[in-house]
Amino acid sequence: MKNPGIVTFLSDYGLEDEFVGVCHGVMLRIAPHLKIIDIDHNILRQDIRHGAIVLQQSLPFLPDSVHLAVVDPTVGSGRKAIAIETGWGEHFVGPDNGVLIPAAESSGGIKRVHEISDESFLLRPISRTFQGRDVFAPATAHLAAGVDPSDLGAELKIDELVPLEIPAAWIHDDHLHAEALQVDRFGNLQLNLGRQQLAQVGLEDAARLEVRIEGHRLNIGLGASYSHVEQGEFVLVEDSYRYLSLSVNKGDAAAQLRARAGSTAIVGPSSG
Repeated sequence: MKNPGIVTFLSDYGLEDEFVGVCHGVMLRIAPHLKIIDIDHNILRQDIRHGAIVLQQSLPFLPDSVHLAVVDPTVGSGRKAIAIETGWGEHFVGPDNGVLIPAAESSGGIKRVHEISDESFLLRPISRTFQGRDVFAPATAHLAAGVDPSDLGAELKIDELVPLEIPAAWIHDDHLHAEALQVDRFGNLQLNLGRQQLAQVGLEDAARLEVRIEGHRLNIGLGASYSHVEQGEFVLVEDSYRYLSLSVNKGDAAAQLRARAGSTAIVGPSSG
């Protein structure tokens, strides 16, 4: 492992309860030297795709680590607990439900994967409702302390992992069919397209675009920043991950449009 001793942690646990703190405690009891980076614990409840998107987008800005992601709506079922090693030497720990897959594939591809099953690396008894504490946190700490993934359990076939694909915008004539990937706390709707996709339909230099979303038909400026338009007006800006974000200057686009992650959007040439 490149840099043992660093763990990143993402979950849908929220911060109202003790779950995140308890997982921290479990990891630090096993490996007191660990440094733990909390990426996000406000992933939409049980929303595997949201967790996968945030993990993948955050990855380029994180140190070499063991990445722990727990978004686990089928906890206590027959789904496997897994540890992935990538071609770039990164490690990912979490449930086999797809939440790890986009980030792992962006980190040099999946090199090997092991089931987390050896009870000597887990807490006992194992809760059927809080396996973040009893399975994933201890396995993560042991990996960060230098344990090889092969010690955790049997090797699994990569092509048998539960897949998850983050959707991409697609072209139809002179416009793009897109989707909102996520909504941030400011109400900005991150669309699954960027300037590269606009160029594919000849709109990379357009000053304004038409966006149809949730029954609304908007003629919107394409700006470099939110302040490209007056307060309260809609604007499309390139966000920090180079996706186009549908926003309102000093407002909440998602609330005004009654849109959410998964809302579809048609983006094309302005009609006005």
